[in-house]
Amino acid sequence: MKNKGIAIELTALLDVILIMLFWVMMSMEHEKEVVHTEAEETIAQYEADCEQRVSDISAELDAVKAQYERFLDENAEDAAVANQKALDEFAQGRMITLNLTYDAVGKLFILDETGELGHTLLGTEQEIAGEISKVIESSGLDENDVILCAFVYDGSRALYRDVKTITAAADIVGREYNNFYCTYINISR
Repeated sequence: MKNKGIAIELTALLDVILIMLFWVMMSMEHEKEVVHTEAEETIAQYEADCEQRVSDISAELDAVKAQYERFLDENAEDAAVANQKALDEFAQGRMITLNLTYDAVGKLFILDETGELGHTLLGTEQEIAGEISKVIESSGLDENDVILCAFVYDGSRALYRDVKTITAAADIVGREYNNFYCTYINISR
């Protein structure tokens, strides 16, 4: 007697496995579609949010630009009037002159069209700037006035450190008075 073993009918088992495999694949396809749809919705929402932000920022930028242009228009006239006044006064000889001279020591004379307003021995930048500021204040000018200035020196006699110190002092005064403009004139030949 031969033992044939257990005979298993594979066709029914294969049918069940194929049905389960088909069901899993269909389920995965459905989940993929759901995830894809949710991703598209999320992307669309973020795009809409970004477009709204860009629109808001553009509107805010336009408002700031308009305000800036209005500010320039309002203040351009004031600045133009102040500059024109300074130019008219310059044409009439109104200008502060810083004149560097030497006798035994170096001196800085501060002059305007009427004559000497003050003078100082050459010291530190702060001391010279303080003297220039004091003369400007005594002239009735304030930090909003346009002040034209010329630093005049003889380059063949002036020491480089003295010219540099006075130039630095003029820069200090320029930071104190926003509309303080100083030019440097070397009168040597």
